Amino acid sequence: MVWGTIIAAYLFLAGLSAGAFLTSSYAARKYPDAVAVRFAGRLISPILMGIGLLLLIVDAEAGLKDPLRFIYLFTNFKSVMTIGTYFISFFMMAAAYMAVMELLKKDTNKIIEYIGMIFAVATAIYTGFLIGVIGAVPLWNTAILPILFVVSAFSTGIAGTMLTASLMDKKVIHHVMSIKKIHLSLLIAEVFLIFTMFLITSSTNESAAQSVSMLLTGAYSAIFWIGLIVIGLIVPIIIEGLELFNFRKLNSSRAGLEVAVGGTNGIATTLITESAVLAGGFILRYLLLAAAVPVIFL
Repeated sequence: MVWGTIIAAYLFLAGLSAGAFLTSSYAARKYPDAVAVRFAGRLISPILMGIGLLLLIVDAEAGLKDPLRFIYLFTNFKSVMTIGTYFISFFMMAAAYMAVMELLKKDTNKIIEYIGMIFAVATAIYTGFLIGVIGAVPLWNTAILPILFVVSAFSTGIAGTMLTASLMDKKVIHHVMSIKKIHLSLLIAEVFLIFTMFLITSSTNESAAQSVSMLLTGAYSAIFWIGLIVIGLIVPIIIEGLELFNFRKLNSSRAGLEVAVGGTNGIATTLITESAVLAGGFILRYLLLAAAVPVIFL
């Protein structure tokens, strides 16, 4: 692996951070009373992004050996990394500001929040373009990859926010059903995008076919099918779908709605679902890096 587990973790945390920021902003507008969701998203966003950047510095090894090399990340405008560095920098500043204001319980500047939302989307897209522009690896060099990473970023962002919020307020998860609906749609879209990308890329050349084969039937097939598809996607889809279906049934009666809102059974399913989604988000990025077969130029 040219890029190993550390880079997979960086890509995962960057997307998760961006998704959490967007989830918190959506919750603040759609559900003003769901304070725990807004607080959780705004708090974990800069923390996770900061951890991801530290991992990137460690992987690059230039932090201690040659720190001046990082200047090139801000000056080489022909590089996708430079563009991404600016995206992440602006996003990190906005996310940190929102977190501090949340901790101080002060009103936030809406302009800064909107800027943060724009660069959160840009950061999520960048995590896909970072490896997608590498033409020597056909598995990465596809227009579907950035879309897949954006969908996964939003999905893991919701999962991380909901998981943290449920630990703070176990009842809040029953008040944000539209977030759960969005989450379910993202998970289904992710399954579709994964297999569409495999179908398209596997027919391009021998290297791409080898990469797809490694994931579907080869060395990484067990972790792909069990870790990513079953645990990371299918299980959360089933649980989220059943929860939304049951909520719709309970919503038909006032007593049922009170049980749904006041009950505690949902906390267990939330912990399982969101943890599985987070695991699947990391596994997705790890597998795409691990199964990368470059084109051999003779």
